[in-house]
Amino acid sequence: MNKTVMRKEVDYTKSVTQQHIKSLGQYFTNPAIAHFMCDWACRNAKTVLDPAVGNSIFLQYAADISPNCELTGYEIDKKILDFFGNPTSANIYNSDYLLNGWDLQFDAIVCNPPYNRFQAVSNRTEILENICSHTGIEYSSYTNLYVLFLIKSIFQMSNNGRLAYIIPSEFLNSKYGVAIKKLMIEKRLLKAIINFSNDKDLFFNATTTCCILLLDKEEKDEVLFYNLDSVSQLEKSTAILLENQEHLSVKYGEINPNEKWRSYLYREETVSYSNLLNLSNFCGVSRGIATGANDFYCFNKSKMRENDIEDSYFSKCICRSADVKSIIFTEKDFSSLAEQDKTVYLLDVQGELTESIKKYIKHGEEEGVNKKYLPAGRTPWYSMEQKKPAPIWVSSACRDKIKFVRNIMGIKALTTFHSIYVREEYEKYTDLIFCYFLTPIAQTILRENRKKLGNGLEKFQPNDLNSALMLDVTLITPEDCERIMDIYHSLTTTITDAELDMLNGIFLKYLSDC
Repeated sequence: MNKTVMRKEVDYTKSVTQQHIKSLGQYFTNPAIAHFMCDWACRNAKTVLDPAVGNSIFLQYAADISPNCELTGYEIDKKILDFFGNPTSANIYNSDYLLNGWDLQFDAIVCNPPYNRFQAVSNRTEILENICSHTGIEYSSYTNLYVLFLIKSIFQMSNNGRLAYIIPSEFLNSKYGVAIKKLMIEKRLLKAIINFSNDKDLFFNATTTCCILLLDKEEKDEVLFYNLDSVSQLEKSTAILLENQEHLSVKYGEINPNEKWRSYLYREETVSYSNLLNLSNFCGVSRGIATGANDFYCFNKSKMRENDIEDSYFSKCICRSADVKSIIFTEKDFSSLAEQDKTVYLLDVQGELTESIKKYIKHGEEEGVNKKYLPAGRTPWYSMEQKKPAPIWVSSACRDKIKFVRNIMGIKALTTFHSIYVREEYEKYTDLIFCYFLTPIAQTILRENRKKLGNGLEKFQPNDLNSALMLDVTLITPEDCERIMDIYHSLTTTITDAELDMLNGIFLKYLSDC
């Protein structure tokens, strides 16, 4: 990262709150990436658009590359515009790009769109209706905001238009990304995807996996997939990189928008296994409890005493994945956490209100907890959503093994864990299913549905797991079931390599073709 160029960006992040940055998805582009994108998209362009101006880095490079081009930009945040100004004298509109300027077309569109969850955008319904009315396509409410930026920009490309976007690569392997992949393939716009295997230098104030999308309206028969080790490789001229850098070429007729593109991006070999069914055949996965205000609802013993609130107003609950060290969570484990004064109690107000709980509720109102998004939607606002404790927990994110825990104690968990509920007709297999999830072969298959977030972090949404594949456990013989259960009953806090190898070998028999 060019420290001199980015010094002002660092100053900006100190001038506003982290909540401001996060709510607007403001993450600054590495100058090498911005220059590469503009060099490819903006050369010889007469009109250039940046849909999310921010610090104006794209507009500055565009002006250098095509000095006579007309520059246009949109930026919803006045604070960032006031801080960085308008160094190129571009036509910058302080308004929502997704709701304005649909009739305009541009020769070059370059953008680092906002990286925030669309569900957090207050006017998302209006945005989706607006996009549908202009494109004729309905997009899921789970579609991330950066994808909606990309969709609108595609419809604003001129006849000779070029588009360069840097966005998270997760949409290429997600259900909500199918529609945009289909759009790019059907219109034969996608020229290349440049992925970064090392994501540490992409943004100074964010860790995420990203790719550069290059789209144009030239005739083409294939899509080029690049996997770069370093941002420094972009310092080559765009022509040299695109022509000489090692890459994967895939014919348009061979690319299926409905499939995950992980094999193209990461060159992963696909292995075929037998006897697989959707995980949802056997289990239902849902998120843990979302409080909407953990500081208010989550307690340890000390906080309970300080507020003089009776035990009856609390449920036992795991609030942090890191607090759970054992793969089988028991009463002894919970008692140990409570004695260490860990946060393992959840405010769960039911029945009559004592004076102490009334006082605490009033304190919450004074702090504005009742106006936060989730509490504001409850009646009364201080009540907690009721979810049945799950027999198996799975961590929502991981860097190495996917963390599974057998919840013997039957207590609740926050969103640090997803909840796995075994369907009633398969409940007799609960312990066996848990053992299966621990194995390397099961985790390899589940990882086909993972999302990579950067810095080695992988994430699973509940539906990623529901739609993942797993072994049809009903095929396991009684003899092998007994062997598996013998191993299960020997487990305590961890599983040994020898036990894991034995389990893996048993399950692998049913997954092989022979």
